[in-house]
Amino acid sequence: MVRRRRLGLRARITFIYALGALLLSAMVAAGAFTITRARLLNEFEQAAIAQGESNAIDLRQRLTAIPPELLEPIDDEDGPLETGESQERPTDPGVDPGIVDPDDGNSLDLGNNTSTAEETTTTTILGPPIDIDEAREALEGSDGPGTGSEPSVSTTEEAGDAEDDAAEDDAPDNGAPGGSEAAAAETESDDPVTVVLEDLTTPNGAVSLLHLNGRDRSLAGLRETELPGGLRQFVGNGRPSHQRVVLDGQTRVVVGFPIVGLDARYYEVASLEELENTLNSLQVILTGTALAASLAGAALGRYSARRALQPLADVSAAAESIALGRFETRLDDHADPDLAGLTSSFNDMVDALRTRVERDGRFASDVSHELRSPLMTLAASVGVLQGRRPDLPPSAQKAVDLLSQDVHRFERLVEDLLEISRMDVGAIELDLTPVFLREFLEFVVSQSRSPDVPVRYKPADENLVITADKRRLGQAVTNLLDNAVKYAGTATGVTFRQFDDRVRIFVDDLGPGVRPEDRERIFDRFTRAGGDAGRRGTTSGVGLGLSLVAEHIKLHDGMVSVTERPDGKSGARFVIDLPIGEQFEHDEEMAV
Repeated sequence: MVRRRRLGLRARITFIYALGALLLSAMVAAGAFTITRARLLNEFEQAAIAQGESNAIDLRQRLTAIPPELLEPIDDEDGPLETGESQERPTDPGVDPGIVDPDDGNSLDLGNNTSTAEETTTTTILGPPIDIDEAREALEGSDGPGTGSEPSVSTTEEAGDAEDDAAEDDAPDNGAPGGSEAAAAETESDDPVTVVLEDLTTPNGAVSLLHLNGRDRSLAGLRETELPGGLRQFVGNGRPSHQRVVLDGQTRVVVGFPIVGLDARYYEVASLEELENTLNSLQVILTGTALAASLAGAALGRYSARRALQPLADVSAAAESIALGRFETRLDDHADPDLAGLTSSFNDMVDALRTRVERDGRFASDVSHELRSPLMTLAASVGVLQGRRPDLPPSAQKAVDLLSQDVHRFERLVEDLLEISRMDVGAIELDLTPVFLREFLEFVVSQSRSPDVPVRYKPADENLVITADKRRLGQAVTNLLDNAVKYAGTATGVTFRQFDDRVRIFVDDLGPGVRPEDRERIFDRFTRAGGDAGRRGTTSGVGLGLSLVAEHIKLHDGMVSVTERPDGKSGARFVIDLPIGEQFEHDEEMAV
């Protein structure tokens, strides 16, 4: 079963800060956008309604000033215009006027584009029908007509011009080329209703439509049948209304007003494209702001996590230093009052650990010293017996041999215990000197139990000089050679090679090798490969040789490890990794 890797504590804190900032900024952005959008749309609709109502009042006053005969439908050369549902539709008492009739056309075509429009579920009622007397009173004192029944001078002149235009329209064609087309164009341009529509104020590109006496009048070619059916029904019933529709992805506002006293209805269609572009820009800005706030939250979370976890980092560094034997390491118990209990307990633990290690080290040292005197006496006695061995019977000779071997192992054990006890209490100081590595290794091999083992190196590394303690480095290499003799018969070679600012020394053998599960614990004290600790035999040591190798190399800021042979043969390869240290040129005085 594969265990899923969890995020670190610092990463989790950073993620929580970033997620919180994202959610908070998204909520604020969404709320601000929703409120702003609703307010702008409402203001736009109110402005469209106010402008449409003003235009409808102005249009009502100016239409009443035009002679009725000029407001009648005019037949063109193709016949009268068909307006479909142009007449005022009766109100069906069984139908709720606020519901859109699905049979009514709800397509909106501004120009030549025709597409289905989405209608709102209800139509807003703006107010009662427009009354002409109230309209006149509302415009009293303005540039329009006054409150009297007689039209203003300007309106009278327009009406007179309209009569003259109508008389010209009734004149027969004199047969001039293009006479009928020119007359029709002139008639259309001089139509008083068209002139009135041209004078209306329609900001924001709004399109106006006047349905008068069964005929649609629009400068943009808009027809009443193209407007939503529900809106037409309300306006046809004498109730001003407005409705928001969607056309080709653009939202538009349609307002409609009935004109009382005339068979007329007035509409304005205003586009929300500019407002939607503004809202889209606002949405982009708010989205970018939310993302920036999320990044700022992540940065704040990372900073907070680093500050919050700094005491743990200090504890980790202190624990690592203590593991390396620096028992003088302590935590500052005044750095953070909230962590005073933790730092105090940690420092007390280090003091107790240091006392325990020093006591154990002194015990081992004292025991070793106490054993040296009787051990020397015993070794001298065994030497006397070895001198008289030929005079002894065979059984006594065998006993003397076993005793000699055990005394020798006992001497090695006492020496190793003394060395380890001095390391534990920190009483060892390295005597670092320049070492010409090739000559040094050749000398160590010649003094070992395997003097014929070759020393190999690359030509570029022949004159390599390192800084080391000769006695302790020599003991480490000797212990590895002795280990190869015990478990593999002998070593097959000693090799050294430079890697940047470090050097590696390899000791190879052709023995059974070391199992992967034993490759770390064989450097522990009183541990022997194969789990044979406690066994007694001529080839078994006391389990301190490799432990001393690890301790000596550790004092040099290096490390020792064991792997399989790189050539694929059976056996083991022990690797000593050391820093080269200060560089020196080869000198004859460095030779061993």
